[in-house]
Amino acid sequence: MAMPSPTLFQAYVRQALSWLEAYTGDMPLHRYLKNAFRQQPKLGARDRRYISALIYDYFRMGHTLRNRSRLDKMLIGYFLCEQGPMPLIRAWQPEWLSTLPEGALPPPFQRTAWFPDFRIEELFRWSEHVTKGLSLQAFAERFLSQPHVFIRIRPGHASRVQALREGVAMLDAHTWALPAGVELEEQVSGEEGKDYVVQDYASQGVMRWLVEQLPSASVKHWTVWDCCAGSGGKSIFLADNLLLSRLMVTDIRPTILANLRRRFRQAGISAYVAAAVDVTREQELARIMGKQTYDLIVADVPCSGSGTWARTPEQLHFFAVERLNDFQALQKRLVTQAIRYLKPGGYLAYITCSVFRAENEEVADAVSREGLQCIGQRLITGYTVGGDSMYIALFRAG
Repeated sequence: MAMPSPTLFQAYVRQALSWLEAYTGDMPLHRYLKNAFRQQPKLGARDRRYISALIYDYFRMGHTLRNRSRLDKMLIGYFLCEQGPMPLIRAWQPEWLSTLPEGALPPPFQRTAWFPDFRIEELFRWSEHVTKGLSLQAFAERFLSQPHVFIRIRPGHASRVQALREGVAMLDAHTWALPAGVELEEQVSGEEGKDYVVQDYASQGVMRWLVEQLPSASVKHWTVWDCCAGSGGKSIFLADNLLLSRLMVTDIRPTILANLRRRFRQAGISAYVAAAVDVTREQELARIMGKQTYDLIVADVPCSGSGTWARTPEQLHFFAVERLNDFQALQKRLVTQAIRYLKPGGYLAYITCSVFRAENEEVADAVSREGLQCIGQRLITGYTVGGDSMYIALFRAG
């Protein structure tokens, strides 16, 4: 395929700037761009890739380069974050390429040295609010790269899953990292859902840690309620690693439960009950739950999502720290209602994909004040392998 002309690169930049100016953050960036591209049907796949990269890389700069123009910040972001040949930069800022050594591009963070006003500490500006154990430097550096896609090989299916191309990294026997932006079936063999599931490194990590903490996990038959189940990844993990006598899955979003049901069919899970319910509404929840109580309640609660912002870097630009108060209040209400259905001696797993202390340790302290014993807590930092970061605290009812 022929390389775009300098004139076309200029058109990409102009279009990206126009959409940046119009974007207000009131919807996810990927959805905004999908709608914008739908209104420009003449833009082909290559055009969309360039324009999307320019916009995403602008937001990956967070709050650094604050005195630069939007154009400068966007081009610097593209130069720092993209890999491989850079004809677009050659068309706009060829002098930047002259500073690079011969051969492969240095990692993104090394390239920041060419811009004295780039401050890694300004990229993520809420350092005083983060959970203990987070490396701010390593966490912030992850925003300069698109995270990987991770799969978990299901028990008994390892022989059916093989790497089909370079770039697939086997982190252990069950966890593989795949480059983003490439179809799964082009990278690995086997059947998605049946032989492997898409599940982020940190999500696998918190669930593996949880199962390790549970007593007699390999022999006891567990009753489990996944109260904010989403698309079901954590429930599938539990079904693969525990003996379940009852599985209840709920979420406030009926549409995502439809996705859960599809994934459960693929995984061969049929013995479960699913319901759309707002867990914070006591009477509504009571109608759904009845008098059933559970050995294990998994509460992967709504949160800021800050541990996943490398996937949604627009949050670096638009997030207001004052929102943490609202998230924390919601998390406390949700947990207060959920633990009413916990058996004596049962376990609550409180999980977030946040790196903020207000959503993690502070809520865990509040749960302890409800009378539950904290067995342990863990921050799973996926930034070392190109993944997300998540927090888990495990409690036992008296």
